This record gives sequence, structure tokens and C-alpha cells, in this order.
Amino acid sequence: MNQDRRRQAEEFLQPDEQLIAVCACEPGPGVPSPPEDLLAPPEPAALGRRIEEKLPRPLQQFFKSRAHDERRDDPAADRRPDPADGKGMEGGWQSAAGRFLIGRANARGSATDVLVVTDRRWFGLTDVSPLWQSTPAMKQFWEVPRSAVTVVRANATGLHQKGRMDIEFADLSWVAVVAQTPVEAPGFAAAAARYR
Repeated sequence: MNQDRRRQAEEFLQPDEQLIAVCACEPGPGVPSPPEDLLAPPEPAALGRRIEEKLPRPLQQFFKSRAHDERRDDPAADRRPDPADGKGMEGGWQSAAGRFLIGRANARGSATDVLVVTDRRWFGLTDVSPLWQSTPAMKQFWEVPRSAVTVVRANATGLHQKGRMDIEFADLSWVAVVAQTPVEAPGFAAAAARYR
């Protein structure tokens, strides 16, 4: 287990909670991005807020009404599943797998997340620090009790599937993630299963 990832996870532990496994990962190939209408609006940057506060009220209202996210016009901004990758998710956006992806997208963090398993729960962390900041600022974006995750399968097969893990939930939904370091996937899956 990477010591930096372990230290990041330890900051989010509850009293008397035991850390079992940590893995840096990202959504697997074929995992869809949540629809924009299910996501919370992004928070404006601190500089943008300060500038808006200095504007006269009519201009503030004008800019708020004209707020526009260019990514909505760019079809390439959404990750498109490639049929060659296979399915990356099963279950709708209201399923446990869907809530995992929506929580991840709402955090608006880095591409790589940290999945954490403890003796009580699973949770996900992401780095929300600005690009120019070298020290990570971790934010928890997802949490479920241990009983909500039924199986973690490490499937190290295929050209694009090295380090792939399928996380299956109690509601029968699942989502694929890929370990940043593929050799960590089997160990993470085994540790998560051992303490079920």
C-alpha cells in the first residue's frame, strides 16, 4: 500500500476505525460520465467571486443569467464508452454504482481517486487542489457501509484492462475502476474480501 495514499486516507478515519486497504484508481474504460442535469453546479473560483462582488448588482444579475458552461457544447468533453472496452457500469444513475460516479463527478477533483476500505466502511477521496498547488487537498466524495459492497473482482485481462476491478454493490449494480498501479489491484481486492 503506497504510504502517501495511506496517510491521505488516515486523515479521514473515524475514531477507532481500522484502515484495511487503499488503492489509487480511476474509472475504467466504458464507464459513462453522469448527465449534467444530475450534477450540482460548480462553485465559482475565489477570484471570480471577488470580482463579481465588486460589480454593480445589475451586472451581477446579467452575468449570472448568462453563465454558460462551454463543456455542454463540446460533445468530446464527455467520455464516450468504446464498445471494444466492454461495459464499465451496470445499474442506473439512482443505483449505488450511479451514486458513486455522481459523487465523484460532483467533487470535480483530479482524474485519479483513492478508494479506501476500513473495518466499517468504503469511501472515496479525490484531490481538489488547484493545478499549481503541489500539496494534495483531499476531499471525500463517496461513502457506504461495508455491507453495501458485496464483491470486488480484480480482472487483469485484456490489453486495456490491466488493473481493472469490478466493484459490485448490494443492489446488484457494479462499476469498473482501474488501479493506477495495475499490480495493486489483486492485493486490494483480496484485502477487501478478506475482511468482509
